[in-house]
Amino acid sequence: MNKDQIVIVGGGLQGLATAYTLMSRGEDVLILERDADVASSASFANAGMLTPSQSMPWNSPSDILQILSGLGKKDSPMTLSPSALPSLFFWGIKFLYNSTPKNFDRITQNLFSLGTYSKEITKELRAKFDLSYDESEIGTIKIYRSQENLDKAISLQERIFNNSNPISILDTNELIEKEPQLTDIEDQLIGGMHFPGDETGDAYKFCKHLEDLIRKNGGRILTNTKINKILMNKGKVNCIVTDRAILQTKRVVVCAGSWSRDLLKNIGLNLSVRPVKGYSLTFDTAGLNNKPSHSIVDESIHTAITPFQNRIRVAGTAEFVGFDDSIHQKRVTYLNEMLKNVYPNLYSQIDVDEGKIWHGFRPMSSDGLPFIGKTKIEGLYVNCGQGHLGWTLAMGSASLLADEVQAIQSEIDIKPYLASRSL
Repeated sequence: MNKDQIVIVGGGLQGLATAYTLMSRGEDVLILERDADVASSASFANAGMLTPSQSMPWNSPSDILQILSGLGKKDSPMTLSPSALPSLFFWGIKFLYNSTPKNFDRITQNLFSLGTYSKEITKELRAKFDLSYDESEIGTIKIYRSQENLDKAISLQERIFNNSNPISILDTNELIEKEPQLTDIEDQLIGGMHFPGDETGDAYKFCKHLEDLIRKNGGRILTNTKINKILMNKGKVNCIVTDRAILQTKRVVVCAGSWSRDLLKNIGLNLSVRPVKGYSLTFDTAGLNNKPSHSIVDESIHTAITPFQNRIRVAGTAEFVGFDDSIHQKRVTYLNEMLKNVYPNLYSQIDVDEGKIWHGFRPMSSDGLPFIGKTKIEGLYVNCGQGHLGWTLAMGSASLLADEVQAIQSEIDIKPYLASRSL
């Protein structure tokens, strides 16, 4: 193995984006992935949205109230398990601290800046290699059934973004004109917002394109490889111990999502990231009539409905349950009901039993911002903590990480995301 090679731990969105970006800048890379395929965890069947517009962290007062009200419940949009409380205590204190209006606004602005930067890099990559992954550039729509909630959302947009986030405020008629398949619930809707700068697409297909680009350009990817620990010598990275071999290397980037914390904990670093479990339910819509074209967001219950070519996906919910892999039937029922509540006509044509349920663990940082760049251990970097904005932030985060590795001035201010604030 080339000792100058950069070893990247994790083959999900962040790991693949990081590997591709470093390769495009002349670096030699090796990805280590514990699963049998890349992008098989949190990147596999997410909501499929690149949405800088949805940059609000999940620690607003209303979100925190939902989390607490969902204590022990499986039919709530946000669930908190009593068994997970000990591991969330100190993380939760930081989470609450960053929920003050001043911090919330600052974090949202920073996420929007990185998300916008990232989306443009994603578009450039798609154009450069003529990639196709069920992408759509028609934007996303938020729907509102309460004038009070719509007014609050408009006020929030004006306060935080000050016209930097392009939106169109829609009354009910304009909403139906934009997405005719909402006609069935027209009498329930007050209005909505259209975010023309957002995109949607299949994140897994995007990841497979990145995998192909990496392999074709000489990068290596080892799957089914368990990373046991990172070894140091005199405060510097020395090697990585896997279940296959000991790999000598001077530079390591940890992009292992929610599992990054345990790996770093073994070398005395405390990464303030916890897993937040989310679900999606995907239905085949081939041959069905009256299919929607826009992705629909209902932020009040953290649910999104995204149409792809011949498929539609309902994604959302947030469970603070550690790494509990169980899938409760109430979660499946909840997602079915969300689709029925928005598109009753489409739902009536779908075979509910054929829906494909999936879950993943979002790596959620205590302040809502990702951890990117150097740690106090020489040669050790991280790119983790993108939370519910994993795909939105992926290519931008990778670019900032590569800037740190190569000591290059970043195109946007990197300070808010630096890993050194925790590591």
